[in-house]
Amino acid sequence: MASIVDSFRDVFTDKLSFLKLVVLAVPVYYSYQVYLQSKSGFAGFFWIAGITLFFLLGFFIKIVNNMLVAKNSVLPSFNPLPLAFAALKGILAILPLTWICVWLANYICSLIYIIPWLDTTLKISIWLVVAAIITTSLLMFCTKEKISAVYNLKLLSKASGDMILALIFFVIQAVVLNIPTTGFLGYTLLILFGVGPFFNFFVAIAIVFNVAVAGHYMAQVHYELLGME
Repeated sequence: MASIVDSFRDVFTDKLSFLKLVVLAVPVYYSYQVYLQSKSGFAGFFWIAGITLFFLLGFFIKIVNNMLVAKNSVLPSFNPLPLAFAALKGILAILPLTWICVWLANYICSLIYIIPWLDTTLKISIWLVVAAIITTSLLMFCTKEKISAVYNLKLLSKASGDMILALIFFVIQAVVLNIPTTGFLGYTLLILFGVGPFFNFFVAIAIVFNVAVAGHYMAQVHYELLGME
């Protein structure tokens, strides 16, 4: 069974882990600084945030792939080109299916008018299915980073149901484990230094760290649900 404790430990102890996390945290931190300074418009923020998310996607994909091919290092190298190439191919792979799923979900949700609590439950369920399909398709791409792998519809439909539970368990475990670790450190820094550049950069590192943990954890889920298909 996938263990987020293993994910935290392996990411934290990986070779040059802290340095790699700090390097990728720089654009995350800079995105927030641009957001704070955006007085007349948010064009600059959306631009730098978009580029940052693009590289974080590549970072996630390479971590999953590194785990699946049993490389010695969990985190990818400092070279940004493999991250960019992986992110670009990943977007091209899952974009058509993502667009179809999101469009269908929006359409179906627009037809749901029963009673408020039931409407909310049904809509959450629908979006969980969408998230599971998109995540499953992304993991299928991560196996060998082939766009065609995403369109194995038989495997996709078979694994997506179990992926819903995997996503729910991941979120719960991530929240629970972050409270005594990232949460405690963040609170300590907040008390010592207050809200400012030092604390904000710690939050940026924490975000990148959790992306890495998610990649490691999802690689474990990949083994359980998809094997090496």
